[in-house]
Formats: sequence, C-alpha cells, structure tokens
Amino acid sequence: MSGSATKASGATAKCAAGTLRRATRSISRVYDARLAPAGLTATQFSLLSAVQRRRGPVRLTELADELVFERTSLYRNLTPLAREGLITLSNAGGRARQVALSAKGVRRIAQALPLWTAAQEDFLERFGRGPWNELAEQLVEIVDIARAMPGADG
Repeated sequence: MSGSATKASGATAKCAAGTLRRATRSISRVYDARLAPAGLTATQFSLLSAVQRRRGPVRLTELADELVFERTSLYRNLTPLAREGLITLSNAGGRARQVALSAKGVRRIAQALPLWTAAQEDFLERFGRGPWNELAEQLVEIVDIARAMPGADG
C-alpha cells in the first residue's frame, strides 16, 4: 500500500467534532472575557437571551431542544442564574419545569448587550460579514444534520 493511500484525505483527517469544538472554545474564550464585566459567560448570556426571546416562561425541554443541550446540562447551567436571581425556575405541571426571566435578568442582559455587540462587531470585522453569514448558514445545517444522525438522541 502506498504512503498516500494510508493517509486520510484532508476532509476525512479533520475531525468535524474536534474542529468545531476548538473553534467554539476559542471564540467562547473571547466572548467570556468581553462579557466578564457584566458578570456573565457567553453560555449564560446565550441562555438568558433565549429565555428573553420567548417573552414568557419556557419549558426546560423546549429550551434544551432549541439550544441543543442535554436537559441535565441545561439545568446545571441555569442553577447559578437562578441563584443570582436572574431567572426563576418553577413547575410547569407534572414533572416538567419551566424557566422565566426576572426583572434583574432583563437588566443584566441590557448591561451585557453592549459588551456582546462589541465582541460580535470585532469578530465580524476580522472574519468578514459575508463569510460569517455563509458559515452561520452552514452551521445551522450542521445542527440539522447532527440531529438526524444515529446517536443524536442521546
């Protein structure tokens, strides 16, 4: 077997999961640092923003599905936000739980939004708006593909 036959092709050699995780960790560090003055991480800002977009209580299962979180991981990430009074967690009937944004949470988002916007603008200036829009569309496709793959249901 020739040496080139034993080497994986470029696309095959670059693990999709590893490459996407490295990119995510790299950009998350930047956003975490930028959001630190507001006392939030990028994940927390994302969670609060998702709850705010719903304009009312949202079931944890719905939020987990939207944000591609395992329910236990979502709850673990929401707990510090509840402890800080930024959200409220309550029963939604039966064993279901729901989350709602508090007034303090709304104020925290307002405090963090300019910091997030500055990080976003800096990233877009460096990466390019057109390339980002294309990549963002591809990333949505990746989420859809991953959801349809065997093993995606946990």
